[in-house]
Amino acid sequence: MKRSKRMEPVHRLASERATELARVYAARREVLDQEHERMAQLRGFRRDYEQKLAVAAGRGIDAYRLRDYNAFLARIDGAIGQQQQSLARLEGEVEGLRLTWLEQWGNARALEQLLTRYRHEEQRTDAARDQRLHDEFAQRRTGRGGRHG
Repeated sequence: MKRSKRMEPVHRLASERATELARVYAARREVLDQEHERMAQLRGFRRDYEQKLAVAAGRGIDAYRLRDYNAFLARIDGAIGQQQQSLARLEGEVEGLRLTWLEQWGNARALEQLLTRYRHEEQRTDAARDQRLHDEFAQRRTGRGGRHG
């Protein structure tokens, strides 16, 4: 069996793995984008709530309502902190997937180039063999023709 034929399954598996990693990376990247959007919403909600507190404080606010506003802001801050941790974890995961995908894609490309080289070598070898056979056949024909003629 030719080297190119033996390498085809290896190349196919590497390409399939790279394709699968690209799909997983894209899906996780989408989740990361959604989580960034969620963070933006949390921060926007906090800004809006702070503005409401400032307006209420400008009109005069009793201590109980001020305490409730501050407690709610603390809960929002907690959610933002958790979201930041989640984002950091997810960003690390996405970056790891990106690097793994790039490595696998590079491996698949290298195997593709090797496979192409093997095929070219095999074509040259086949062409040289065919030419040699053709030359031998032509020599026999002319050689026999000369003896009989």
